[in-house]
Amino acid sequence: MGKLDNFKKINYKLPDKILAWRIYGKGMENFGDNKKPTTLQMPEPGEDELLVRSDAVGLCFSDTKIIKFGSDHPRIQGRDLKKEPVIPGHEVALTVIKVGKKWQGKYKPGERYIVQADVYYKGKGIAYGYVLPGGLSQYGIIKNEMLEGDGGSYLIPLKNYECSYSEVALVEPWACVVASYRIKHRDGIKDRGEMLIIGSGSQNKEDWIFDNLFKDRIPEKLVMNNLKAETVEKVKESLKNHDLSIYMEDSTSLSDLASKYTKTGAFDDIIILGDVDNGLLTEAGNLLKPYGILNYMVTSDKPQIVELDAGKIHYDRISFIGDTGNDVSSPYTKNLDYHVKGDSLLLIGAGGPMGQMHVQLAIESENPPKTIIATDISDDRINTLIKKFSKRAKERDINFHVLNPKSFSSPDAYRQHILDINGNRLFDYVVCLAAIPAIIEDASTYLGEMGVLNIFAGVSKGTIVKINIKETATKSVRYIGSSGSAIEDMEYTLRKVEKGELNTNNAVAGVSGMNDVWKGIDAVRTGSFPGKIVVYPHITDLPLMHLNELAEKYPDIGKHLTENGDWTREAEDALLNKFLDIEE
Repeated sequence: MGKLDNFKKINYKLPDKILAWRIYGKGMENFGDNKKPTTLQMPEPGEDELLVRSDAVGLCFSDTKIIKFGSDHPRIQGRDLKKEPVIPGHEVALTVIKVGKKWQGKYKPGERYIVQADVYYKGKGIAYGYVLPGGLSQYGIIKNEMLEGDGGSYLIPLKNYECSYSEVALVEPWACVVASYRIKHRDGIKDRGEMLIIGSGSQNKEDWIFDNLFKDRIPEKLVMNNLKAETVEKVKESLKNHDLSIYMEDSTSLSDLASKYTKTGAFDDIIILGDVDNGLLTEAGNLLKPYGILNYMVTSDKPQIVELDAGKIHYDRISFIGDTGNDVSSPYTKNLDYHVKGDSLLLIGAGGPMGQMHVQLAIESENPPKTIIATDISDDRINTLIKKFSKRAKERDINFHVLNPKSFSSPDAYRQHILDINGNRLFDYVVCLAAIPAIIEDASTYLGEMGVLNIFAGVSKGTIVKINIKETATKSVRYIGSSGSAIEDMEYTLRKVEKGELNTNNAVAGVSGMNDVWKGIDAVRTGSFPGKIVVYPHITDLPLMHLNELAEKYPDIGKHLTENGDWTREAEDALLNKFLDIEE
């Protein structure tokens, strides 16, 4: 295999100097040195470190956020980037080159790994590609903190070395998509947590059932506010013989209750008995801890549009549930499966790289929806979706449509067309890939009975959306969101790739050598490429190219693309054999 074979076997001379991309501050003018990488000394691992080689790196929109915010970015807040620049790149395929003395029994040169970027060490977040130097460096050091972190080792080993570098580098973004369907919320109250039960005055029923709520789990602290005496007695009766602190208040603000009775100024569970006003619901939603649950036991089905923090749903994974019955435990066990399910799926803003992954995952799922509709406002991205997925959808007998909202005479005409495609029915599952409040709000209106809205776009905390919260009770709809992926999600996704069950290469739209990363990042920032850009750090001078352009200019590589022009293992092999910049 020539150069590539020597590259894989590390049968070449390691360089004295290496190339790396660094962020020195806010703005693209502070990325790199005059739009070029920096030349650095080849690092040498310490006794408790590894020297690794970056084989392929996927460029991510998160990388552009570091450049946009600089030292104001929450992961590196306050860091002097002029003195301590960031080397980004967390979607990476690595090969071990040298092993420090401490790890010589566990790691070996030539072994291949991917990285779980959300590294925690002694409780502190030191994310790879943010605090720790990332993959946009030809070689790098994996520090002991990553190998003995709070989650164990943040390196995940490959089992199948037939996988290409691009395939495994893109496991990270793919794992984020996969993880969004693997979200789990509690099926009951937080055991030994901090709970608030709120009454609604005149609408506070007397026949609430609490026995099942406290059957297996007991809060450590329970605050009851504005409850009728009969309800208080029912709660106490359900908790008799249990050790916990119970407090009763009347007509006190929820914020004051949280400050007075909780350790962090927020509750694990807030249960509201009967209809309450919008302001109280909004306040309650803001007083949930991460993974907290608001259970709204309504007494009417009248719609109630309430301001909720979509960012807390996305980042803190708070959950809104509810019911129209009397058993307060019932909502906790309803509609807990967040995999793509049912007969219909609507994906809003699905033309970008992550949206394409959602579409592919749905079409290739074991039991795909009968109808899948994907939307985007870019005709280029619309065409990409049609080209990539129409044939596969047809093979699986899926009613697949791709729509551009801008092509309709009015929002009402657009909405009606979507519903017409779905037999004038609402949807079982909706994925929103646009971090725009109005679009998230509109997405929520497409949910049918037991529907799920997956708020996938990275909406910042404080992003307020107006949603009919009553539907969590009257229709058992659920709003979910996630940020990133856990080690288990990464490993789950990697194994699917290794078994041939998931082709991550379908997401690749372009490739680049190390010298043209500035243009690659700018393309990600502006959304000018309809898919992922993969950088090969050991190809120096290859300019950023769309796969179509690459195939035209280099037919010896292009002949290995699929019929649809998708990236393949064979195309990567041909590229690396032709352009690898190593001294054999």
